[in-house]
Amino acid sequence: MPIRGPVRTSVAWGGSVGRFRGAKGAPNPVRITFRHVQFLLALLPLAAVSCASKPKEPVQVPIAEQNAADGLELRLWPIEDTPGSLARTLAPFESADSPIDPRTRKRLKDSGIRAIVVPTSDLDQIASALKLRGKSETQASRDRSEWSIFVASKGWQTYATIRSADGNLVLGGGQLRLLGRAWVAPGPFANGTTPAILRVELMGRHVEEKETSAKLEDALRPTLRRPLDEDGLALASLSASFELARGQSLLLIPEYPDADWSRDARLPNYIEKEPEKTAEAAEADPNAGAAGPLPPDVPTLGHALLSDALFGLRPKRRAILVLVPRLPSEFRLFR
Repeated sequence: MPIRGPVRTSVAWGGSVGRFRGAKGAPNPVRITFRHVQFLLALLPLAAVSCASKPKEPVQVPIAEQNAADGLELRLWPIEDTPGSLARTLAPFESADSPIDPRTRKRLKDSGIRAIVVPTSDLDQIASALKLRGKSETQASRDRSEWSIFVASKGWQTYATIRSADGNLVLGGGQLRLLGRAWVAPGPFANGTTPAILRVELMGRHVEEKETSAKLEDALRPTLRRPLDEDGLALASLSASFELARGQSLLLIPEYPDADWSRDARLPNYIEKEPEKTAEAAEADPNAGAAGPLPPDVPTLGHALLSDALFGLRPKRRAILVLVPRLPSEFRLFR
């Protein structure tokens, strides 16, 4: 039916009534007040909150997956120096393929360091098999592209003779340091992807103990301090350059060069479980301490760096340095 005449609409706010009239001026049954509108608007936030979903419970992330930063994680395991313990645990990994070239491995071995590559998934099992003595230390994964100290020995005061692959070294009082740097790099292209690898470089340094005047000068003029990779005497026997793939970890273990792990691994357990004899009983027994090869009088670089060999003929405590790469599944220049 056509509408005749003009349509008149009048709306009054401020609490008054807004009436909508039709063509013939008949009152519209819909009556809206401003107070009603205010009440409805006030209910909207409550309705939104009631309809919102409940907050989700936080998901627990396994410890092995909590390191999100790409780079190198460092661990230091203090272990008891018991015969056969290292051999039984690590001998199966000694013959595995290594990313370190044979010449570098031999130089490290002759300097008293065994470089063993193990699967990262086996680290917890290896740590539990070894007799950890004290609390292990862990440095979280991060970028280590600048030279930094991976591990440092205890300091000593007098001259010490230390065995290395380059012969015996006579070093003054000071400290041994193993420096390192590592960065994520592209691996060989295969199957349409470029895997990520970790490039690692190691360097050994001997830093002599400074006199009080030199320490004061360094404190007053810090700009004259030498960089870490230039401070002290370079030890070529501890230099290495290699690559670690995802899932590979490297153990650096202080061990005598002539130690035969394949033989020591066959030693029965009861040999290292015998109770220690008293000093009187040891002096009365001519064969006391004859089990296993006697350590040489000259400690190796590895023992001086990762044990207390400089403070006694036979080291009673050693430490294993563990390098754990944390890498993405694929190398990408831009993420």
